[in-house]
Amino acid sequence: MTDETALPGAAESVRPLELFFDLVFVFTITQVASILTAAPTLLSMGRVAVLLVIIWWMYSGYAWLTNALDLDRTGPRLLLLTGAAGFFLMSMAVPKAAGPGPWALILGSSYLLVVTVHLVGFIGTSGHRGIMRVGPLNLASALVVVAAGAVPPHARLWLWALAAVMEVMTPLVTRVGEFAVGAGHFVERHGLAVIIVLGESITEVGAASSRDGSVTTSIVGALLALVLSAEMWWLYFGREERESEARLARVPAERRPRVAVYSFGYAYYLIIFGIAVAAVGMQKAIDEFGQASHHLAALLLPLGICLYLLGLACFHRTLAANWPLTRLAAALAAAALVTPAALWSSGAAALATAALVLVTLIAWESRQARTAAAGRSC
Repeated sequence: MTDETALPGAAESVRPLELFFDLVFVFTITQVASILTAAPTLLSMGRVAVLLVIIWWMYSGYAWLTNALDLDRTGPRLLLLTGAAGFFLMSMAVPKAAGPGPWALILGSSYLLVVTVHLVGFIGTSGHRGIMRVGPLNLASALVVVAAGAVPPHARLWLWALAAVMEVMTPLVTRVGEFAVGAGHFVERHGLAVIIVLGESITEVGAASSRDGSVTTSIVGALLALVLSAEMWWLYFGREERESEARLARVPAERRPRVAVYSFGYAYYLIIFGIAVAAVGMQKAIDEFGQASHHLAALLLPLGICLYLLGLACFHRTLAANWPLTRLAAALAAAALVTPAALWSSGAAALATAALVLVTLIAWESRQARTAAAGRSC
């Protein structure tokens, strides 16, 4: 096993400045989700999915960067704060970028700033050779996002999608093994992102429930949403995060970056996407708390839960080399049970059914863990 302290430039734990950066990033995620909240349509879903790829790609890139930066020095601190400013500008532009006006160009320009800061930040670190391979492709995708601001609104989604595809393909056509990955810092940093995104989703759902005039809807709906968020937290932090750190640390140093891309890049995108969609679905369920909904909005809650469980399953698969069949089964159960509850019963029934599916999964996995522990002790 390669200890992370043996990797030059690898941080041992998350620093306060990184947490500050994450708060700005999560606001950007919230702004992306607001597109779906305002107009729960297939087109909005496509925009959210594509923009989230672009945003998540560079957030994950900054997790790699801070893994190598010495944030006790003034220069790296200012560099990271500049990147945070770029994300903040993006957050203000995202909700309006699909419409008329300069917002799409502001989105592209601020994204180009984020990408440029990321590239410059790696110069002089242990990942300088790696960024010379990845950085030009990141810049190319950022220029495509800038170009999207110069075309008519109806054509922007296609250019954003092209940029997203370019980014997703980058690790497949370049060598990422020249980056250093400290397992402890890497796992903690991404775990904090999940906590903050979950926390922000609770805030948004709480605000939505408080706008309703009914005391029952406000209290019961908010509590059901809180239970769902807590269950999503449990499924990752109950055991998965701790075990993922040990598994990543056991991967040889030369293979660790590639494994990190698949687990904390691709799989984690589904996790974050699932949380964002589920949060919007909870808001819509509270809006239709006492009645059935026959709109696309009713499908957002089961879709978000399914994406989250699928993301967790893919994450586990990349690190443990086996599929968690119970989580895949739970994703199917969520689709089969929560969808009809939302469409033909009520938002309250959808929230309660989703909570029941997840608590059943948690109880089943806890029982399996106790059985396995008892078998090892014999």
